[in-house]
Amino acid sequence: MINSQLVQRISSLPPLPRTVTEIEKAYSDPDVNVKTIASIVEQDPMVVADLLKLLNSAFYGLRKEITNVEQAVSLLGMKSVKDLVINLSVRNILRTNLSPYGISSEAFAKVSQFQSMLAQQWMKAVNPAKVERIRLLALLQEIGKIVIADELLREGEDATFKAELEAGWDIRETERNYVDATTAEVSAAMLRHWEFDAKIADLIQWADMPNQADGDAREEAWVLRIASEAVSVRNPLSEKCRKRATNLALKASLPEEPLQQAMTELAERWNA
Repeated sequence: MINSQLVQRISSLPPLPRTVTEIEKAYSDPDVNVKTIASIVEQDPMVVADLLKLLNSAFYGLRKEITNVEQAVSLLGMKSVKDLVINLSVRNILRTNLSPYGISSEAFAKVSQFQSMLAQQWMKAVNPAKVERIRLLALLQEIGKIVIADELLREGEDATFKAELEAGWDIRETERNYVDATTAEVSAAMLRHWEFDAKIADLIQWADMPNQADGDAREEAWVLRIASEAVSVRNPLSEKCRKRATNLALKASLPEEPLQQAMTELAERWNA
């Protein structure tokens, strides 16, 4: 159970920007178009700036510079832009200091992006029908680390926490030792606070214990867990992390070869 201090911290989080609720509502309309989605995103200049900066970075490697939101939606598709906007909006309302995890806010954002790309690419082989949903799940599954890091800093426990991670202690066990909760539990609680679809929060929480998820959720829970192991905030896509991810895929009876292929491709991109 999440400790009372974290519960209080989560309950005091500011509401999501209107941009998120409006884009969710618009996307549920089967007749929504590119201009409508673009006009909603353009209401939030900070998100627009972050979105264009991200898309024009070497991370995406697009040949043509993206200069406006409508162009971005046309190129990437409404679903991809919606997921990116939600992710950027969530990050913009949180004070991001991940120093207890030994990672910068920029590197943390990169980890989330790479977890999402790995989950999408591998899910095509696991269950193509779930590719679209896994992207947003993987983008959001690590946000709980922001609140945990803040709590560790408030309590003055950041240095010892970081030292234990650097010594090779398991991240989930270390989080539970310090704050009585894991990233997955806190991320799920945050999404429930913001009234996301309950299934999204449940799936992220199940990533801690994918074998206990019900049949319909088990695949996604395992993919999320394995993506977080492969692209860990500690040594993302290292040989050790990739081996651990492969072993978990075997344990979950999920296709190993496409996972290894995806990890190899992403490792090359990470180090490029």
